Amino acid sequence: EGWLQEARIGEHTPETEEYGIGSFTYRASRPFLPHKLNLVLEAMLNKASPPFDTSTILRAKGFIWLANCPQIQGELSLTGNHFSLVPGNPWWAEIDKTHWPENLERDIAPLWHKVHGDRQQEIEIIGQSLDRAAVTLALDECLVSEAETEQGQEAWNVICSRVADPFQEDWDTAIELAKKEMDDHGHDHSHDHSHGESCGDETCTDERTHRLSPADSLPISASN
Repeated sequence: EGWLQEARIGEHTPETEEYGIGSFTYRASRPFLPHKLNLVLEAMLNKASPPFDTSTILRAKGFIWLANCPQIQGELSLTGNHFSLVPGNPWWAEIDKTHWPENLERDIAPLWHKVHGDRQQEIEIIGQSLDRAAVTLALDECLVSEAETEQGQEAWNVICSRVADPFQEDWDTAIELAKKEMDDHGHDHSHDHSHGESCGDETCTDERTHRLSPADSLPISASN
C-alpha cells in the first residue's frame, strides 16, 4: 500500500505540497484606490483573468488602507465566492499618544512612518499554484502611485472622487452607526463616571473622556 510505504520510508508528501497550496503576506506602505482594489478582489473571486485564472486565491485576510479613508482600517476577508471589506478600528496614528497602551510606541516603531504613521497594507493570502510575483503586481497596481503619494491626502481624495467608490455606502453606514452608538452610550450611561474622567457632554458635570479606541471595532458588517 502506498500509505504504508510512505510510513515506512518517511516519504509522505504534505497535502499543502501535493496540492500546490501556498501562502504569503502582501505588504505595502501606500494606500489603495478603492475602485481598483474592488476590481482585483472581484477578479480573485471570478478566477477568469490573469493572474487569477492560474493563481487560485482560496483565502485572503488582513488590514487595508484606503486612499479616501485615512482614519480607519479596512478589514478584508475573502473566502470561496465571497469577500467583505468593512471598516474596523482607527489607525493608531489617529489616537493621541497619551491614550496609547504602555510600550505600544516601542512595539510599532519598526513599521511607523513619519508622515503616515502605522497606516499600511497587510494581507495574508492563501492559494493554489500561487504566482506570488504576479499576485503582488496585481495588488500593487491598485495602489496610489509613487508620484501621487507625494501629493498627499487632498490629492488622493480628488482622485477617488472621480470614480464611484464601491465601498462608500457600506462604510458611511457603518461609521454613522458607530457614532450613534457612541452618542447613545454617552447619554445613556446614567453619568456613571469614574473620578477624573470627562464625558465630553457639555450638559454633564462629571469628568470622562469618550474616544474611539483601536480596541473597539465598528459594529457593522458589509459585503459585496
